[in-house]
Amino acid sequence: MNKGFSLSKSQAYWFLQILGWSSIIFIETINYTFFISGEFKWEYFQQFCIYAVLGLFVSHAYKTLFIKPETFSKTLSRIWVRAFFDVLMISILLVFLLFLPFVFIDFNSIFSQEVIIGFFGQIMNLGRYVIVWIIIYYLYHILKKNSEITEQKLLLENLAKSAELELLKTQLNPHFLFNALNSIKALVLIDREKARDAIIKLSELLRFTLNYEKAPLIALNEEINEVIKYLELEQIRFGKRLDVKISLQEETLEVKVPPAMILTLAENAIKHGINQLPDGGQIQIESKLRGKLLVIEVRNSGQLKDSFNLGIGLNNLQKRLQKLFSDQASFVLDTTSDSQVIAKISYPIV
Repeated sequence: MNKGFSLSKSQAYWFLQILGWSSIIFIETINYTFFISGEFKWEYFQQFCIYAVLGLFVSHAYKTLFIKPETFSKTLSRIWVRAFFDVLMISILLVFLLFLPFVFIDFNSIFSQEVIIGFFGQIMNLGRYVIVWIIIYYLYHILKKNSEITEQKLLLENLAKSAELELLKTQLNPHFLFNALNSIKALVLIDREKARDAIIKLSELLRFTLNYEKAPLIALNEEINEVIKYLELEQIRFGKRLDVKISLQEETLEVKVPPAMILTLAENAIKHGINQLPDGGQIQIESKLRGKLLVIEVRNSGQLKDSFNLGIGLNNLQKRLQKLFSDQASFVLDTTSDSQVIAKISYPIV
């Protein structure tokens, strides 16, 4: 099986080092052969090979000793000032090593005008290659640093988002528990068997609310199973005053929903709708697909009061939808013309 050709970070570095500094040999040989001397000379070619070898090892040694990772944590202006300084220092080191033999051959000659001019001329000449090396090396590390900062920022944003979602979900547990206990407290002295049944259903619902914190989304059919338990629990209290109708499009059953989303809407319908009507009323739950959107509707008998506010449960639901789906999700709570309150949620299928 062919796994493909790939280089490690160290191998890639040395490959580019050798390729880059070898360009001196090619460029300068072409330059001297065709544009300066008009003929190929081995002594020039050998000299350019020396330039390349020195450039290779001097740049690597300088990078290892003097260009530290913290260099790229500074402001861009300070980084590029440092880059200019590095170009100058590497160029001087290269030329110094090239002229070092003259110190041993003829020490006095190094003070001659010709050698001094040649020294600074070579700094300018080799500086062309050093500046390209520095620009490429610095740009690579600047882009790498920016990538790391962006990645870290995204990670922190995700952590913050996850933490806020967890906080919102944990707030639902006491809210649900309070409403559920209110549903069965009157049964304890009136009908022990019904109270026992209610407590069993409540324990199952509480187990669900504890477990759903482990996942941001669950299948719709899992959510509906718990909603049914809740509504059965409420039917023990309301009896025939509570009529429930559930209509789910088959294609929606495995679609993912935020846990306890429909449960929260059902609680709200009971508390602010059915509970306010002497003769009770009806709750209708419907799911359907509209293109790539999942639409959930919960209708209940009743009217929204002028003083109505969303409360903890619905506020948290809105925030969870915003965190999970951003502006792609919508939540509408309104009164219809036939004395019903409709809660409608839609968001893209995930």
